Amino acid sequence: MTTPVSLSVIIPAFNEETRLPATLTTILSFLRSRGEPFEILVVDDGSRDRTAEVARAAGAAVRVLRNPGSRGKGYSVRQGMLNARGQWR
Repeated sequence: MTTPVSLSVIIPAFNEETRLPATLTTILSFLRSRGEPFEILVVDDGSRDRTAEVARAAGAAVRVLRNPGSRGKGYSVRQGMLNARGQWR
């Protein structure tokens, strides 16, 4: 049985290879300090750089979803919301 997720944070990303590591480090640090179960979903919107690989390298608390090509921010946020498991999103 898995632990229920309290909070899901959805991050739409397009070609964010250079900015994403610092963003994820900051968010992970804050969420871990809260002591409640959480997940981060990075939705890669058809990036042409290493966005998905960088997100996966952040660890088990980060799930990576990939859109079939660039669909836009709204589509990415929607995909994240539909795949999130948290009570709060």
